[in-house]
Amino acid sequence: MNLIAKICLVLVILLVSLSAYLRLAHSGIGCADWPACYGRIGDAPVVRQAPAAEDAYQQLVSRANESLAWATPLHRLVASVLGLLIVFLALLSVRQKRHRVVAFSLLALTVYLAVLGIRSGSLHDPAVVMGNLAGGFCMLGLVGWLVFSHGKRHGGSPRVRWLTVTAIALLSLQILLGGLTSANFAAMSCQTLPDCHGSWWPGSSLAKALDLSRTHEVTASGQAIGGQERLEIHKAHRLGGLLAVIVTVFTAFAALLEGRGFRGVAVTIFILAGAEFTIGVSSILSGIPIGLAVAHNWFAGLLLLALLKLLALTRSNPQRHRRDSA
Repeated sequence: MNLIAKICLVLVILLVSLSAYLRLAHSGIGCADWPACYGRIGDAPVVRQAPAAEDAYQQLVSRANESLAWATPLHRLVASVLGLLIVFLALLSVRQKRHRVVAFSLLALTVYLAVLGIRSGSLHDPAVVMGNLAGGFCMLGLVGWLVFSHGKRHGGSPRVRWLTVTAIALLSLQILLGGLTSANFAAMSCQTLPDCHGSWWPGSSLAKALDLSRTHEVTASGQAIGGQERLEIHKAHRLGGLLAVIVTVFTAFAALLEGRGFRGVAVTIFILAGAEFTIGVSSILSGIPIGLAVAHNWFAGLLLLALLKLLALTRSNPQRHRRDSA
């Protein structure tokens, strides 16, 4: 089971990266006439009758010539292979009577993402965007925990364990805020540092950015319409990032003091947290090239995995516990 889980972990990392690339590229990041094309998502898709064979062939030829033609089929291939492996993982968990809750949670999540994928052709619905992003990172966390739970246990202090849980919670919240920033096309709303055009704290318009029940209205040219809520969600994302980095670095420092068994993962967390913060700042200063935008998502996922690894290490060792009881 551990080997299958490790293969799944590699595939989930690849899938999250491809999903981020497709989402960001479709939103206009990295487009030819940047930043004018940012948020140009076109009219909302309508349900049409199944096309005739000739029309379907013409659509396939047309899509094959699009700029993202390579990424979409690769994303579907990786998702399909991953789905089959997760089914196999669930069956193994029943046979071996281990990790059944995690395995079947992954299976349910896979079905949920597959159904949601039917509606993922556009960026008009923030709820669909957030559902895909949250589902992908949740799957990353579950598969990561499945892999790390087979590893060593050093039984760290309760302080490190609770700091790690807090850091994971804050990082998860920050990932959601990042997704909301993307779903509201707010990446370019604040172009000054460290403040946001003279302001620091989000205002009342933040509630609109958090509303997942709405659908983006577009102009005649297909540009998503937005207002003050874009500034507010961007500021919230910045503040959340700062808080998450501070707590994560403090957690890594506490883990470093626990001893040699925690040194490797603590240093890894230091490096990943520093890289994630640097990429976020560099993205704003450089006009958000798509490579940095995708890397921002990628390093967030790696940092989440590193914190889960630390949490797995802090679990008590059953063998040591039995010796102490004897």
